Amino acid sequence: MVHQRLLLMVCAYFISATTALAEGDPNNGRQLAVASKCTGCHGMDGNARSTSFRVVPMLAGQPASYLVKEMQNYATGKREDVSEKAAMSAAVKGLSQQDMEDIAAFYEAQARY
Repeated sequence: MVHQRLLLMVCAYFISATTALAEGDPNNGRQLAVASKCTGCHGMDGNARSTSFRVVPMLAGQPASYLVKEMQNYATGKREDVSEKAAMSAAVKGLSQQDMEDIAAFYEAQARY
């Protein structure tokens, strides 16, 4: 009986902890993606059109948690920016945590072609 109560308490804790996490707003993320010029390279729907001269990652359908982490890595310099004119670092530096979550939610919701 004690084990069941402990298990219930642990489950309740994790359920409440996950609902407390901020979630991104894909509608706002779309507007931010346009304003931050993400769409210029990654495409309006995140299905970037790479060429052999310009490789651009596809963001459509990527998990939001991954996209947020990588934007944070660019902003802090943990990820080397090899994009043209360090465009990624410049684009994410002015974004708040919520902005990053919104943009990530937008691209996560897009279907890959």
